Amino acid sequence: MAARSRSKSGKARRQPKGGGRAIPFAAPSPEDQAQALADRLSRDRMETFTATLRPEAGNPAVPDIRALHEVVRGSFALFDSLLDDLILDPPLACQRGCIHCCWNQVALTEPEALYLGLYLLDTRTPEQLRELAAKTEGLVDGLKGKSWREIGMARHRLPCLFLENGNCSVYPARPLACRGWNSVNATMCLESNLTEDALTPIENHPILRLMADSIQDGLLRGSKNLALEAGYLLMARATHLMLRDDPATAILACAESWLLGQPFFGRKRDW
Repeated sequence: MAARSRSKSGKARRQPKGGGRAIPFAAPSPEDQAQALADRLSRDRMETFTATLRPEAGNPAVPDIRALHEVVRGSFALFDSLLDDLILDPPLACQRGCIHCCWNQVALTEPEALYLGLYLLDTRTPEQLRELAAKTEGLVDGLKGKSWREIGMARHRLPCLFLENGNCSVYPARPLACRGWNSVNATMCLESNLTEDALTPIENHPILRLMADSIQDGLLRGSKNLALEAGYLLMARATHLMLRDDPATAILACAESWLLGQPFFGRKRDW
């Protein structure tokens, strides 16, 4: 039993066993808490992706496009639920109709790209898909030969492929890069575009980017676990690949190829 001593108030004070001094509890630093959250999100998505898409015993060659759709949808829902639980101070300036960050070319993972392709297949007619394919061809031609840095520095002259009538036309299927990109001051975003300075500081909440990046990382790790092509793609180029042939059938063919371990997105192309 631990020894007792008397405090100044005369009340008994419990001492640690062995008569040593009590070791003060050190709360985790904000950086440690953020890293723990990032690790947990990445591990959760990796394990969920791997378990959901691992080929069934005795039937390893049948790709499950529906399972791919559900695991990516669940990843987006996870981010949205975490965002709903946050109390952000100052609040986000991002609102419907605010499109400053849509003048940009974002990167996404293969699972996100295929989820986007399936969304397009579900929401657009064959004619609309052919029109989008032609639009994509023009944008990709303009990006040909440019590095990631060069594209980033010219982003203010490169509206997103899916920016239509002042809104995101694929909002439910937008990638995690878009979900995590945020600002608390829309004026900063506008000035960044007007000055065409991609390095203009924009006040934001890093926790949202960390959550989006960690979920993306989990999708990549899950893909690698299943020996699937895994990397970051420019959304315009990924869309171009999915729509390059007959858009009505190419999207499903692309998903099936990727799920079978074939390097569809990494296949040599002429851009």
